[in-house]
Amino acid sequence: MTTTAQERDRSGHTKTVNIFINDVKHAIPDIPITGREISHLGGVPEGNQMFLEVPGPGDDDPIAADQAIVPKSGMRFYDVPAGNLG
Repeated sequence: MTTTAQERDRSGHTKTVNIFINDVKHAIPDIPITGREISHLGGVPEGNQMFLEVPGPGDDDPIAADQAIVPKSGMRFYDVPAGNLG
């Protein structure tokens, strides 16, 4: 991941947010990150499906490998092995 001048705060440092991948906290830059990068960061086995937890009774959101996510502090992601859905 690379940053541009627009993605830096006034002090010149990239802002970070805290996300959770399988209940493990990760501090990452607040720039778009792909599902593939989230999986890699969390040590998720290739082929597992990533999900973003959505509060409430509805379904969680599946995250595609090439899907860009703008991270926000507190986001929670988890993976499910292939073939274990539904």
